[in-house]
This record gives sequence, C-alpha cells and structure tokens, in this order.
Amino acid sequence: MELRDLHYFVVVAEELHFARAAQRLFISQPALSQQIRRLEGELGFKLLERNSRGVKVTAEGRAFLTEAETVVQAANHAAEVGRALAEGATGHLRLSHLRTMPRGLPEHVVSEYQRRYPGVEINPDSGSTEQNLERIRGGQVDLAFVLGPLAEAPELGSVPVANEPIVVAVPSAHPLSRRRRIRRETLTHEPLVWYPRHNSPGFYDSSLSQVYGDATPDIVRVEPNEERMLVAVSEGAGITMLLAGRTATLRFPGVVYRRFVDPEPTGVLALVYHEPPSLPVRRFVDLAREIGREQSPSKPPNQR
Repeated sequence: MELRDLHYFVVVAEELHFARAAQRLFISQPALSQQIRRLEGELGFKLLERNSRGVKVTAEGRAFLTEAETVVQAANHAAEVGRALAEGATGHLRLSHLRTMPRGLPEHVVSEYQRRYPGVEINPDSGSTEQNLERIRGGQVDLAFVLGPLAEAPELGSVPVANEPIVVAVPSAHPLSRRRRIRRETLTHEPLVWYPRHNSPGFYDSSLSQVYGDATPDIVRVEPNEERMLVAVSEGAGITMLLAGRTATLRFPGVVYRRFVDPEPTGVLALVYHEPPSLPVRRFVDLAREIGREQSPSKPPNQR
C-alpha cells in the first residue's frame, strides 16, 4: 500500500467524482480508477460505489477514510517540516552572547532574526570571549558573539560583524573630563583599571596596543567585569576603557565617557561557529552582517 494511493482515495472521497478528482490530482481518469481498484484489491473490500449519479463512499470506505486522512495529513505535515528545516525556518539555535555586550547590535540582530524566522527557537547563554570559544569547541552552543581579533582555529568559522569605538571612562572630577576628545598620549601615565587578559586575549592585546603603542600602561587594579571597573573609576582609582555600545546601559555616578581623537581605537565584534555551519547559523550570520553594515558607530553620551 502506497501513500500515493491513500492520497488518491482521500481526494476522490472529497470530490465524489472521478473526473474532478483526476483533474485535481493532474492524472487521467482511467489511471485514477485503476489505482483505486488496486487499493481495494489490497484491502479486500470496496471503498467506493460507482453509479450514474456519481460516487458514494461505502460503509467500510468511510471507516477507512478516517485512517487514510490521518496518514495523509501526517505525511503532508512531515513534508512541510522538512521544507522548513531545509529553509532554516524552524529548529533550534543555541546562541551565547558576550556578557560585556548583552544589548546593542546583538540584541537588535536577535530581535530581527526572531521576526524573520519565528519557527527557530533561540536558546540563549552568555560568557566572556574565551568562555564562548570553549562552548563552541565543546559543542555546547551553535553560535557565539566574541571580541576579536581571534587566534587561528581551522575548525571554527569566524565572521566580523561590526567595529565598535573604544571610549575612555574617567572620574567626573578628573581634568580629562573637561576635554571633549582624548588624545592617546595623554593616557600614558594615567593609572588604568583593567580586566584579566584571559577573558578576551585578542581584544586585550589589541586595545592596549592601539591606545598605548609600545608603552606599558600603568595597570593599578584588575577587576573581573566592566561594572566593577567603573565602580573603581568612580572611586578615583584610575581610568578605564570600554566599547562605546556599553555606555548607554552602564551609567555610574561620578563617571563620564569621552571619545578618542580620530582615528579612534576600535574593537571588532564577531560571530564564531563550528564548521560547517547549519542553515539557521548561516542565516543568523548573514543577518548580523547586514545589520552591522547598516548601523553607524555608537555615539556615547558625555555622561555625568
């Protein structure tokens, strides 16, 4: 017994007319009649009664019709699910955000992705760049935001999404707070509150190199996250730096943000995934790049 034969029977039972059913199924009427007779032969009973007025479903046919409809509907649903999976429109996406950047562009990308692909369930997590890389390598997540540059890893795919300006956070009473823009050389002897290098080695090295060049920064205090770094700045322990996109949500009394004189130092926001990426992952990456190109660089407020 073939699924096609069940489908033919269901359509004839709906139309109660062989000619109309054949037209709907895009086959000839004799071929349809032959298929129905073959199905009846396999079952051992009549499904349909034919007369001059048309077609009537037999009592046995009505009982069998319920089962046939269930099978045909299940097959149609399975085909729809398969097509949706092939198109990346359904499924699951395990995504890890950067703990230092939960909003801004990543939030925008996730919101737009869910609007375009409502059938894909996103399971979120968050961590540092190094934690996210380990989750990708371990198969715990499908996709993760990280801060570049990254070390070479052939098994991982990496796509830059956007460049974010790096800004300076200074105590509101500090002389630098009176400047609209900061020259990099003015920070050479300023005490720096910073974070552990293992959180994001590439970004750690790149940001210090862009700002200090070959000079060694005076790191006076190491804090585990940006919130603690800014608390230290508000206490007068020194200055710190962070991505411009974070300034909208990290507001601390006694701390102001200032941009650098052009050319500004920047951080690279990227997405990483295990090769080869699934279609939902590829669609997310493409969307992130699209939104990253559209968004202009963040402009932090001169906050007091």
